[in-house]
Amino acid sequence: MESALFFDIDGTLIDSYHGRREMARPVLAELKRVQALGHKLFLSSGRPRNLLTPEVLAPGFDGLVLINGGYVEMGGTSVHEERMELDLARQTVAFLEEIGAEYLIVTAQATYTKRSNHGLRDFFWDGHGDIFEYDYDLDAVLPQAIKMEALIDRADRPRVTALALERLGEAISCDGHGGEGTFELYPTAISKARGISVVLDKLGIDVAHSFAFGDGTNDLEMIQYCGCGVAMGNADQEVKDAADIICPPVWDDGLVEVLRELF
Repeated sequence: MESALFFDIDGTLIDSYHGRREMARPVLAELKRVQALGHKLFLSSGRPRNLLTPEVLAPGFDGLVLINGGYVEMGGTSVHEERMELDLARQTVAFLEEIGAEYLIVTAQATYTKRSNHGLRDFFWDGHGDIFEYDYDLDAVLPQAIKMEALIDRADRPRVTALALERLGEAISCDGHGGEGTFELYPTAISKARGISVVLDKLGIDVAHSFAFGDGTNDLEMIQYCGCGVAMGNADQEVKDAADIICPPVWDDGLVEVLRELF
């Protein structure tokens, strides 16, 4: 029976926050083995497409669920894009300007920021050249926006989250699950589970034959949604509590063990 497998990137396939930017060879080999059995493999990440490195794409995935489910690609073709309402996009930019945060505007194919945002450039530098667009017309970009991402210190995130909800209301989700700086703002309608449902519908695969692998709070909905949810040993406790299986952590190549058991 054909299944669909959905993998988070950071903290699941790689550990970029601790300098491990490539998949371990045993993990890569295991992904290729499972794919050779006829199962479909997908990335499911908060990253936009232009932040996917060659190392991350190495297995040759069947598709991509990106920007927390706001963008879905299959066979190299876009099949789903869920943009922010224009008024919400404008209000979110105004809010980020008000608090003085460096921020990105993320669309399906490009990421935009100010040239003066050196902190963001340093944070996202991956050794593969500049990944941002600097010369752009804000009025032209905002209608394409799927999410915003800002640099917010971990200690300041509760205050910023509360302030964002006060200014922007329940239409926005705030997620600071990642590294020391990254902080995402995107519409509440967007989720990895929603993006996965698009993929399963296109493939005609029942949700019972879907598997989700993740570690962060933005993985929680897909862990709960898929037929089998797998939390990494390094996952947030909330994610572990929701999972069907807990495998060893990413730094112990935990995916190898669980994929051999499942397939």
